[in-house]
Order: sequence, then C-alpha cells, then structure tokens
Amino acid sequence: MKLKKMIFLTLLGVLMMMFVACDNDSTTEFENNFPQSDMSYYDIDDDHRFYEVTMYEALQLQDDETFNGILYFGFAGCPWCQVAVPFIHEISQEAGVDIFYVSRAHVLREGEWLDWDLEMAWWLYNNGVPNMRWLDEEGALVDVGEEDAYGYRPNINVPQIVHIRNGVIVDSHRGTFEGHDHVGEGDDRHLPEMTDQEQQTLLDIYRRIFSGPTTTEACGIEIDAGCS
Repeated sequence: MKLKKMIFLTLLGVLMMMFVACDNDSTTEFENNFPQSDMSYYDIDDDHRFYEVTMYEALQLQDDETFNGILYFGFAGCPWCQVAVPFIHEISQEAGVDIFYVSRAHVLREGEWLDWDLEMAWWLYNNGVPNMRWLDEEGALVDVGEEDAYGYRPNINVPQIVHIRNGVIVDSHRGTFEGHDHVGEGDDRHLPEMTDQEQQTLLDIYRRIFSGPTTTEACGIEIDAGCS
C-alpha cells in the first residue's frame, strides 16, 4: 500500500508540474522576460510594477494578439513625467497591472534617433493615438495637421501612456492635463503644485486608461502639456 501511495503522490507531483508549465506557457513571451525598471529617479517606492522594455521590443506588440497591457513612454528628465509617474504607479498598484516602460532618454543624445522610434511613432499615429507632435527634416518640432504632414514625421511626446489589448490600441493619454504648464521665468521656472481636484482628475484619467474602454477605438483626451 505504501508503494502504491508513493507512486500516486509522485504521479500527482508530475501532473502538477505539467499544469504549472502549461500555465506559464500561456503567458506571452513579452510579459515574461523583462527586468524591473530603475525608478529611483521618480518619487515612488521600490515596490512598483514598472518593467523595462526597448522600443524595438515594444514594437513586437503589433503582431501579438495575446497581449493586454500598458505601455508607458517617458524619461526621468521630463518634469511632466515626474508628475505623472507617481499617479500611474498608484493606479497600477490599485489595478494590479504591470507597466512596460519605454525610456525616451536616448533620443536626447545626438545621433541616437533610431528607426524604431520613427516606426513606433507612425504606428501610434496610424492607430488613432491623438496629439502626436511633428518634426521637420531637421528634427525641429512643427505644428501641422495631417493634411500638411508631407515631408514631416510624427514624434512621441511624453509622458505617453497606451493601453494595448490583443495587438490593438484601445486607449491612450499624453501629458498630464489641459493647461498644466510651467510658471515663472529663468531659475524660478517650474510646474505649479497641483490642486486636489487636478490630482483627482489625473487619477481618474489613468484609472480609465488601465481599465480600457469597451470598444477598440482610441479615445484619448486632448491636452497640450508634455515633453517632446
């Protein structure tokens, strides 16, 4: 009897391992293999859900019909990103959802504008993400509409947060909120402290992004504040 019990327990253990393996295989490769981001430059604690991905890796989501998650484009030197990240962090903890952080810091270094950046910018623009900024052939920001965009290219303005579901962009938001801009001049130039109502507005925006709309159409809110 003891031998039969040992055999039964052994087989049960093998089956459990098989079920765990199958469950892991059902998670997309995109969600399995990324390190936790260094968020020490932001005002959040170490217990966060930001994971580091490259622009090239993020582009693979165009063909991933199993992915459901949040992409965040930003960099620590952007003052609006500094404001946005703690709120994104709060909602990610509330929702129990990971964020895949695509750093835009490299575009600030001369000669490092990559083809992947341009491809991602076009993908976002062509899939309904509003408020794309445009660059001319010299890389300078220009203010044009779609009908005037010949010879120009879109640029990813940050902070930008995008919810992708089954390879489709279902919601997005750029910047913080309408009218959130620098005050003062020179060394006194800074972003003003937000009111309680403005903080709640930003939380509600990110809560909406994380939950996602019921349709597959982008429904971003028009805003202007943000970094190029």
